[in-house]
Amino acid sequence: MPNKIVAISTEVADTVRQTMRAPVYGFPAHRELASEAAPCRHCLRLITPEVDDATLFIYDRFAGVEELPQPGPIYVHAKKCSRYDELGGFPKELRGSAPTLEAYSRGRRFITQEYVTDGAFEAAIARLFSNREVDYLQENSTSAGCFTFRIERTADR
Repeated sequence: MPNKIVAISTEVADTVRQTMRAPVYGFPAHRELASEAAPCRHCLRLITPEVDDATLFIYDRFAGVEELPQPGPIYVHAKKCSRYDELGGFPKELRGSAPTLEAYSRGRRFITQEYVTDGAFEAAIARLFSNREVDYLQENSTSAGCFTFRIERTADR
């Protein structure tokens, strides 16, 4: 059974688009024509430079999972988009990236990380989840350091 790929919620993305404020923190969001390709943290497709407007805001990458926050900047398409299917496997449009996968246990305890430079995402995810201490993974941009999505187990441990 595949693991779950957990993008930010539609509620969060829509609220930010409507209020132009970051959830929880209330900091202003920023909207502009994208100058670089970046993944939308809601649909997990790339935001097209010089074509799509992007909304940048502060988001807690541990929201809904841990009590201790760790906020950082993320992008979503400025226009409404469909949330990524949690059972859709590793996002096709992000396969060209070289992300860092971080492994955590409950309590936001960092276990280990792996840089994926060869496109073998499923093998890296399987290796990290082979450690019984690991409860979930977070996929982050290696170049920018920001959160992209969470990966959760779907099978019983």
